[in-house]
Amino acid sequence: MEEDLRTALQKILFLRDIKCIFCGKELDKDSRYCACSDCLKNLPFINQKECQKCGEPIESLAEYCMSCKNHVDRGFDKARAVFLYDGEIVGAIARFKFFGERYLGEYLSKFLLDKYITENFCDDVVVPAPISQKRAKSRGYNQSELLCDAFQKYGMKVDTTSLAKILETKDQVGLGYKDRQQNLVGAFKVLDKRAIMGKKILLVDDIFTTGATATEISEILKKAGANRVDVLTLCHQMPKDKKN
Repeated sequence: MEEDLRTALQKILFLRDIKCIFCGKELDKDSRYCACSDCLKNLPFINQKECQKCGEPIESLAEYCMSCKNHVDRGFDKARAVFLYDGEIVGAIARFKFFGERYLGEYLSKFLLDKYITENFCDDVVVPAPISQKRAKSRGYNQSELLCDAFQKYGMKVDTTSLAKILETKDQVGLGYKDRQQNLVGAFKVLDKRAIMGKKILLVDDIFTTGATATEISEILKKAGANRVDVLTLCHQMPKDKKN
């Protein structure tokens, strides 16, 4: 009942395609992303040179960031993100992920699809990063599943059932790469290997922090027979020592 009431209020307060999803200003023209021109201009798009492996923005002539260059184990083949985790997108993700504004997924997913196309990804199946049953019950939805909305409308297969998070892990905030890796051991399981075998998988998630989650899931998918695993996230969070 409470969830139904929240959804009804959102429909009343948020007029579809009328107000900018970032600043709330009324739109004076149609926008693919339901965003005003000022917000679109100021969003922290990643449009500079990126690490060929994990997608971290780099300013040197190198092809890889220091983490990838130093042979940090990466289970995925290629990772990319639309934005840096900064500015207005931070608040939008918080509202989407923690405050029940699930309608944002429809619009945020379009940013992901456009990045997928411009990066020339070519995958067979889209798999959202799963969350535990406990987390899904408390939140009411898996935000990564909602971020796959545009891919489904684009005609790609979205598989929400073959991969599951079977352990309730502690919060990853504040943990380094190694601790995150340890925290995730045994957390994910492929439930239907036939759906994964021989496929090129696109793993979709909201934020790439250290890459530990992407690596763990990618390794699980490859052990189940996936031919390739690419990762696409809405944001890439820069390491603290590289922030201005």
